[in-house]
Amino acid sequence: NGYLTDDRFNPTAGLDACGGLEVAGPPGDVGFIKAWGGSTMHVPLAPILDEREKKGAGFFSNLFSGLSFHTAVHGGMIKALDFGGLTNTGAVTNLSDRFYVGGSHQLRGFLPAGIGPRSAVGGASTPGGDSVGGDVFYTASASLSMPFPGNQYLAKSGVRLFGFANAGTLTSFENAMKPRAFMNSTRTAVGGGVSLGTKMGRLEATYAVPLRYGPKDARRAVQAG
Repeated sequence: NGYLTDDRFNPTAGLDACGGLEVAGPPGDVGFIKAWGGSTMHVPLAPILDEREKKGAGFFSNLFSGLSFHTAVHGGMIKALDFGGLTNTGAVTNLSDRFYVGGSHQLRGFLPAGIGPRSAVGGASTPGGDSVGGDVFYTASASLSMPFPGNQYLAKSGVRLFGFANAGTLTSFENAMKPRAFMNSTRTAVGGGVSLGTKMGRLEATYAVPLRYGPKDARRAVQAG
């Protein structure tokens, strides 16, 4: 929840983690076990210089004032359980219980629910069919950020400029049990953007270039949210 960071929604230093476990079964008619989690790390690489310090600092000290490194890893899995025939789930999870991956705060360069298994038809706004979700996913990202350069008002207001690289995938439980195929399904993208932490949450606008993607993935270069 951001308690170990210097800013809950636009941190530059600290650690954060999240996770959860959900089990469904009798007396309901759906059975599964679902687990997810992740962690982020924010490392300041250079102090923020005030106007007086900038006058006496060198070119690179000024250029990289307030620079921070960020990394994040998240993942999850869901497995259907039939509890010896007491539920109607069988070996297949329901669409509403599965994971969906994509979007500016999860996997930049792809629309929300933009990667992973898709139906054979539908999906008017995507090359493939509608997203049907997946049983196993991971996302990972690394980025560098700094106070917005060249504008003291934006910089002091907390607006930061950042560059990033992110990767991730979403697949069925069966395919996830094949490590080579699972890793080969990874999508990647690089890009940059601006971010601001507000009382309502983190706001960011990004431009991404997908480097690795599937033929049915819903890609998006410019995103805001």
